[in-house]
Amino acid sequence: MTWSIKQGDSRTLLKSVPDRSIDLVVMDPPYGHNQTDGDLASHIKRALGDKDAPIHSRPIANDGPEANDLMRGILPDLDRVLKGGGCAVCCCSGGGGPDPQFARWSLWLDEIFDFKHAVVWDKGPMGLGWHYRRSYEFVLVATKRGGPCRWHDESGKVENIIRPGDFGIRKIIPQATDHPTPKPWQLAARFIGLHSLPGDTVLDPFAGHGWVGEAAVRLERHFLGFEIDEAFCAMARRKIELAASMQGLYTAFAVHKIRPPRGLFDKEMT
Repeated sequence: MTWSIKQGDSRTLLKSVPDRSIDLVVMDPPYGHNQTDGDLASHIKRALGDKDAPIHSRPIANDGPEANDLMRGILPDLDRVLKGGGCAVCCCSGGGGPDPQFARWSLWLDEIFDFKHAVVWDKGPMGLGWHYRRSYEFVLVATKRGGPCRWHDESGKVENIIRPGDFGIRKIIPQATDHPTPKPWQLAARFIGLHSLPGDTVLDPFAGHGWVGEAAVRLERHFLGFEIDEAFCAMARRKIELAASMQGLYTAFAVHKIRPPRGLFDKEMT
């Protein structure tokens, strides 16, 4: 598989992606909650009574109020680069205030695309939070207008909720050396399998630790990822390189030949 991780701001890098060159977008944008930067997660031990515990802050770029402008600003370019019927799959905070982000992002997607569904990812008990503990997130799905949604399931049994352990999907408790908000590659694989075929190209404009890229390579898709943080770029490349090196184990029985799309990949990023 051909894959590339490019460092930089996705708003700038997207401008270089040709029109209608992408089959599927899967992304996990910053939620704008200042995650692990002065929030409950960074103060958890103190919140539980250890007043002398250290504060572990690991901020993510553009994870304050500017995240909303970032999210809304890239949608027109995502629409431009997607092929007809291609989907934009977007991880999103679950329900809860004081900011109903899930509702706002859904409406913004529907301004550009045809909003299709808000799939519930039940991460299992017990999440952080006050009163209502946060144990799920949404995965928002929207379709490029002008064609039927690309859909590759014939069972008729795809539910709008992913329960703990379904398809090997389990939440990750990040370690100190991990990305602060990691997602399991199996979550991306679920949507990649539903909305694309082997040989298609998947884009992630917020590549993070490379979870979407790993899933794409495992499932024989080409992958293009953007990440603004240099350290996370390196982390993503290592993860995808490892998956690519084991590709023969994943596809030992594959009989089709897959070629990279012209004009999108000049060379593999190493």
